[in-house]
Amino acid sequence: MELVAAEQNDLEAGLTCVIFSKDRALQLHALLESYLAKVQNPVPVFVIYGASDDGHARAYREVETCFSGGTVPVSFVPDGKGFRETLLSVLGGVRTRSIIFLVDDILFISAVDLTLASTIDPQVEVLSLRHSPHLRRSYTANVEQPPPAFQPSGIHPEVLRFNWFEQGNEWSDPWSVDGQVLSTAEVRVITRISQFRAPNSYEIALKTFNDMVKDRSGLCYTESKIINLPINRVQAEVANISGSISPAYLLEQWNKGLMMDTAMFEGHIPTAPHEEHTVGFRRRT
Repeated sequence: MELVAAEQNDLEAGLTCVIFSKDRALQLHALLESYLAKVQNPVPVFVIYGASDDGHARAYREVETCFSGGTVPVSFVPDGKGFRETLLSVLGGVRTRSIIFLVDDILFISAVDLTLASTIDPQVEVLSLRHSPHLRRSYTANVEQPPPAFQPSGIHPEVLRFNWFEQGNEWSDPWSVDGQVLSTAEVRVITRISQFRAPNSYEIALKTFNDMVKDRSGLCYTESKIINLPINRVQAEVANISGSISPAYLLEQWNKGLMMDTAMFEGHIPTAPHEEHTVGFRRRT
Protein backbone atom coordinates (compact mmCIF):
# COMPACT_ATOMS: atom_id res chain seq x y z
CA MET A 1 0.00 0.00 0.00
CA GLU A 2 1.56 3.28 -1.13
CA LEU A 3 0.13 5.26 1.78
CA VAL A 4 1.75 2.89 4.26
CA ALA A 5 5.10 3.09 2.48
CA ALA A 6 4.96 6.88 2.60
CA GLU A 7 4.21 6.84 6.34
CA GLN A 8 7.04 4.37 6.94
CA ASN A 9 9.62 6.77 5.52
CA ASP A 10 9.05 9.21 8.38
CA LEU A 11 9.56 6.63 11.15
CA GLU A 12 12.55 5.15 12.95
CA ALA A 13 13.19 1.79 14.60
CA GLY A 14 11.59 1.38 18.02
CA LEU A 15 8.32 0.97 19.89
CA THR A 16 5.78 3.32 21.47
CA CYS A 17 2.97 2.36 23.87
CA VAL A 18 -0.49 3.96 23.79
CA ILE A 19 -2.96 3.25 26.60
CA PHE A 20 -6.72 3.86 26.45
CA SER A 21 -8.49 4.68 29.71
CA LYS A 22 -11.89 5.95 30.86
CA ASP A 23 -13.09 6.49 34.45
CA ARG A 24 -10.53 3.97 35.72
CA ALA A 25 -7.77 5.99 37.33
CA LEU A 26 -7.09 3.34 40.00
CA GLN A 27 -6.87 0.58 37.38
CA LEU A 28 -4.66 2.72 35.16
CA HIS A 29 -2.36 3.32 38.14
CA ALA A 30 -2.09 -0.45 38.64
CA LEU A 31 -1.24 -0.96 34.97
CA LEU A 32 1.48 1.69 35.02
CA GLU A 33 2.88 0.37 38.32
CA SER A 34 3.06 -3.14 36.86
CA TYR A 35 4.60 -1.79 33.66
CA LEU A 36 7.45 -0.16 35.53
CA ALA A 37 7.90 -3.19 37.79
CA LYS A 38 7.87 -5.95 35.15
CA VAL A 39 9.22 -4.40 31.95
CA GLN A 40 12.87 -4.24 31.06
CA ASN A 41 13.84 -1.58 28.51
CA PRO A 42 10.43 0.10 28.76
CA VAL A 43 9.29 2.42 25.97
CA PRO A 44 7.56 5.82 26.12
CA VAL A 45 3.86 5.76 26.99
CA PHE A 46 0.95 7.95 25.92
CA VAL A 47 -2.25 7.69 27.99
CA ILE A 48 -5.42 8.82 26.20
CA TYR A 49 -8.06 9.20 28.91
CA GLY A 50 -11.66 10.27 29.33
CA ALA A 51 -13.32 11.34 32.56
CA SER A 52 -17.10 11.55 32.95
CA ASP A 53 -16.97 13.99 35.86
CA ASP A 54 -14.65 16.18 37.91
CA GLY A 55 -13.96 13.43 40.43
CA HIS A 56 -12.59 11.05 37.80
CA ALA A 57 -10.68 13.91 36.15
CA ARG A 58 -9.03 14.84 39.47
CA ALA A 59 -8.02 11.20 40.03
CA TYR A 60 -6.36 11.10 36.61
CA ARG A 61 -4.39 14.25 37.43
CA GLU A 62 -3.20 12.54 40.61
CA VAL A 63 -2.14 9.43 38.68
CA GLU A 64 -0.27 11.68 36.26
CA THR A 65 1.60 13.21 39.18
CA CYS A 66 2.57 9.73 40.39
CA PHE A 67 4.38 8.98 37.12
CA SER A 68 5.71 12.40 36.12
CA GLY A 69 9.45 13.00 36.13
CA GLY A 70 10.37 9.33 36.00
CA THR A 71 12.94 7.67 33.77
CA VAL A 72 10.15 6.43 31.46
CA PRO A 73 8.20 9.21 29.73
CA VAL A 74 4.46 8.89 30.45
CA SER A 75 2.32 11.53 28.73
CA PHE A 76 -1.34 12.03 29.70
CA VAL A 77 -3.65 13.26 26.93
CA PRO A 78 -7.32 14.04 27.74
CA ASP A 79 -9.74 13.14 24.97
CA GLY A 80 -11.46 16.51 25.07
CA LYS A 81 -11.48 16.70 21.26
CA GLY A 82 -13.18 13.32 21.05
CA PHE A 83 -11.49 9.94 21.04
CA ARG A 84 -10.88 9.71 17.28
CA GLU A 85 -9.36 13.18 16.91
CA THR A 86 -7.27 12.73 20.05
CA LEU A 87 -5.94 9.37 18.83
CA LEU A 88 -5.07 10.83 15.41
CA SER A 89 -3.19 13.64 17.14
CA VAL A 90 -1.24 11.22 19.35
CA LEU A 91 -0.43 8.93 16.40
CA GLY A 92 0.89 11.93 14.51
CA GLY A 93 3.48 12.41 17.24
CA VAL A 94 4.65 8.78 17.31
CA ARG A 95 8.04 8.48 15.67
CA THR A 96 8.66 4.73 16.01
CA ARG A 97 7.88 2.07 13.41
CA SER A 98 6.08 -0.13 15.94
CA ILE A 99 3.25 0.63 18.33
CA ILE A 100 1.50 -1.34 21.05
CA PHE A 101 -1.93 -0.49 22.42
CA LEU A 102 -3.08 -1.35 25.94
CA VAL A 103 -6.32 -0.76 27.82
CA ASP A 104 -6.58 0.21 31.45
CA ASP A 105 -7.83 -3.12 32.81
CA ILE A 106 -4.55 -4.82 31.86
CA LEU A 107 -1.74 -5.75 34.24
CA PHE A 108 1.80 -6.90 33.50
CA ILE A 109 2.22 -10.14 35.43
CA SER A 110 5.52 -11.52 34.14
CA ALA A 111 8.89 -9.97 33.38
CA VAL A 112 9.38 -9.01 29.75
CA ASP A 113 12.16 -7.23 27.88
CA LEU A 114 10.71 -4.93 25.21
CA THR A 115 13.92 -4.97 23.19
CA LEU A 116 12.55 -7.79 21.04
CA ALA A 117 9.19 -6.08 20.56
CA SER A 118 11.05 -2.93 19.53
CA THR A 119 13.07 -4.68 16.83
CA ILE A 120 10.84 -7.23 15.08
CA ASP A 121 9.08 -6.16 11.88
CA PRO A 122 5.32 -6.02 12.60
CA GLN A 123 4.59 -6.11 8.88
CA VAL A 124 6.01 -9.64 8.88
CA GLU A 125 5.26 -10.98 12.38
CA VAL A 126 2.71 -9.85 14.97
CA LEU A 127 3.95 -10.33 18.54
CA SER A 128 1.34 -10.65 21.29
CA LEU A 129 2.13 -10.09 24.97
CA ARG A 130 -1.09 -11.77 26.14
CA HIS A 131 -1.00 -15.06 24.22
CA SER A 132 0.70 -18.25 25.39
CA PRO A 133 0.24 -22.02 25.04
CA HIS A 134 -1.52 -22.00 28.44
CA LEU A 135 -4.59 -20.18 27.09
CA ARG A 136 -7.43 -22.68 26.84
CA ARG A 137 -10.53 -20.54 27.16
CA SER A 138 -12.08 -17.38 25.73
CA TYR A 139 -13.72 -15.41 28.54
CA THR A 140 -15.33 -12.91 26.17
CA ALA A 141 -16.92 -15.66 24.02
CA ASN A 142 -17.56 -17.88 27.08
CA VAL A 143 -16.23 -21.01 25.33
CA GLU A 144 -13.35 -23.41 25.65
CA GLN A 145 -10.75 -22.44 23.06
CA PRO A 146 -7.70 -24.64 22.34
CA PRO A 147 -4.58 -22.88 21.13
CA PRO A 148 -3.07 -23.36 17.67
CA ALA A 149 0.03 -25.41 16.92
CA PHE A 150 3.33 -23.81 17.94
CA GLN A 151 6.83 -23.92 16.55
CA PRO A 152 10.08 -22.45 17.85
CA SER A 153 10.35 -18.89 16.59
CA GLY A 154 14.04 -19.06 15.76
CA ILE A 155 14.49 -15.57 17.21
CA HIS A 156 14.38 -16.17 20.96
CA PRO A 157 14.09 -19.35 23.08
CA GLU A 158 11.12 -17.94 25.02
CA VAL A 159 9.16 -16.97 21.90
CA LEU A 160 6.95 -19.32 19.87
CA ARG A 161 5.52 -18.98 16.38
CA PHE A 162 1.91 -19.77 15.40
CA ASN A 163 -0.56 -19.11 12.60
CA TRP A 164 -3.16 -16.42 13.14
CA PHE A 165 -6.70 -17.60 12.30
CA GLU A 166 -5.83 -21.30 12.84
CA GLN A 167 -8.10 -21.14 15.88
CA GLY A 168 -10.94 -18.77 16.72
CA ASN A 169 -11.68 -15.90 19.07
CA GLU A 170 -8.50 -14.29 20.49
CA TRP A 171 -6.33 -16.56 18.32
CA SER A 172 -7.86 -14.86 15.27
CA ASP A 173 -7.34 -11.33 16.57
CA PRO A 174 -4.00 -9.90 15.34
CA TRP A 175 -5.31 -6.30 15.51
CA SER A 176 -6.19 -6.44 19.20
CA VAL A 177 -5.57 -3.29 21.25
CA ASP A 178 -4.73 -5.58 24.19
CA GLY A 179 -0.98 -5.92 23.84
CA GLN A 180 -0.16 -6.68 20.22
CA VAL A 181 2.84 -5.07 18.48
CA LEU A 182 1.56 -3.38 15.30
CA SER A 183 2.95 -1.31 12.45
CA THR A 184 2.64 2.41 13.21
CA ALA A 185 2.44 3.24 9.50
CA GLU A 186 -0.43 0.80 8.95
CA VAL A 187 -2.21 1.94 12.10
CA ARG A 188 -1.97 5.58 11.06
CA VAL A 189 -3.41 4.94 7.61
CA ILE A 190 -6.24 2.73 8.88
CA THR A 191 -7.09 5.21 11.63
CA ARG A 192 -7.35 8.10 9.19
CA ILE A 193 -9.69 6.28 6.81
CA SER A 194 -11.88 4.65 9.49
CA GLN A 195 -14.81 5.95 11.49
CA PHE A 196 -15.11 5.06 15.19
CA ARG A 197 -16.09 6.70 18.46
CA ALA A 198 -14.22 4.86 21.20
CA PRO A 199 -11.70 2.03 21.71
CA ASN A 200 -14.18 -0.79 21.06
CA SER A 201 -15.40 0.54 17.72
CA TYR A 202 -11.79 1.43 16.91
CA GLU A 203 -10.73 -2.18 17.39
CA ILE A 204 -13.66 -3.30 15.24
CA ALA A 205 -12.45 -0.92 12.51
CA LEU A 206 -8.93 -2.36 12.70
CA LYS A 207 -10.28 -5.91 12.35
CA THR A 208 -11.88 -5.08 9.01
CA PHE A 209 -8.30 -5.14 7.68
CA ASN A 210 -7.65 -8.77 8.67
CA ASP A 211 -6.85 -9.62 5.05
CA MET A 212 -3.81 -7.36 5.31
CA VAL A 213 -2.27 -9.59 7.98
CA LYS A 214 -3.60 -13.05 7.10
CA ASP A 215 -0.19 -14.26 5.93
CA ARG A 216 1.77 -12.88 8.90
CA SER A 217 3.05 -15.18 11.61
CA GLY A 218 1.95 -14.79 15.17
CA LEU A 219 4.53 -14.67 17.93
CA CYS A 220 3.96 -15.16 21.64
CA TYR A 221 5.89 -16.02 24.78
CA THR A 222 5.76 -19.34 26.59
CA GLU A 223 3.90 -17.50 29.38
CA SER A 224 1.50 -14.59 29.11
CA LYS A 225 3.15 -11.29 29.99
CA ILE A 226 -0.13 -9.46 30.58
CA ILE A 227 -3.68 -10.25 31.67
CA ASN A 228 -6.98 -8.40 31.29
CA LEU A 229 -9.01 -8.03 34.49
CA PRO A 230 -12.60 -7.44 33.30
CA ILE A 231 -13.89 -6.40 36.71
CA ASN A 232 -16.21 -3.75 35.24
CA ARG A 233 -17.41 -2.16 32.02
CA VAL A 234 -17.24 1.57 31.31
CA GLN A 235 -18.40 1.66 27.68
CA ALA A 236 -21.74 1.11 25.97
CA GLU A 237 -20.53 0.25 22.44
CA VAL A 238 -20.20 -3.49 23.04
CA ALA A 239 -21.98 -5.49 25.76
CA ASN A 240 -18.85 -7.31 26.90
CA ILE A 241 -19.05 -9.79 29.75
CA SER A 242 -17.60 -8.22 32.88
CA GLY A 243 -17.63 -8.14 36.62
CA SER A 244 -19.65 -5.66 38.66
CA ILE A 245 -17.08 -3.64 40.62
CA SER A 246 -18.21 -0.15 39.72
CA PRO A 247 -15.78 2.60 38.69
CA ALA A 248 -17.45 4.77 41.35
CA TYR A 249 -16.46 2.28 44.07
CA LEU A 250 -12.89 2.14 42.75
CA LEU A 251 -12.78 5.94 42.73
CA GLU A 252 -13.81 5.90 46.39
CA GLN A 253 -10.89 3.60 47.18
CA TRP A 254 -8.52 5.85 45.27
CA ASN A 255 -9.77 8.91 47.18
CA LYS A 256 -9.06 7.04 50.43
CA GLY A 257 -5.41 6.82 49.41
CA LEU A 258 -5.55 3.20 48.28
CA MET A 259 -4.21 1.40 45.22
CA MET A 260 -4.80 -2.05 43.76
CA ASP A 261 -2.83 -4.80 45.49
CA THR A 262 -1.42 -6.88 42.64
CA ALA A 263 0.71 -9.25 44.75
CA MET A 264 -1.73 -12.11 44.11
CA PHE A 265 -0.66 -12.19 40.45
CA GLU A 266 2.96 -13.03 41.20
CA GLY A 267 3.58 -16.33 39.42
CA HIS A 268 0.03 -16.51 38.07
CA ILE A 269 -0.36 -18.29 34.71
CA PRO A 270 -3.59 -17.28 32.96
CA THR A 271 -5.69 -19.84 31.12
CA ALA A 272 -7.66 -17.13 29.29
CA PRO A 273 -6.66 -13.67 28.04
CA HIS A 274 -9.34 -12.19 30.32
CA GLU A 275 -9.94 -13.49 33.83
CA GLU A 276 -12.13 -12.19 36.63
CA HIS A 277 -10.34 -12.02 39.97
CA THR A 278 -11.23 -10.57 43.32
CA VAL A 279 -9.06 -7.51 43.75
CA GLY A 280 -7.66 -6.16 46.98
CA PHE A 281 -6.27 -2.80 47.96
CA ARG A 282 -3.34 -1.40 49.90
CA ARG A 283 -2.17 2.03 50.95
CA ARG A 284 -0.41 4.07 48.26
CA THR A 285 3.14 5.03 49.18
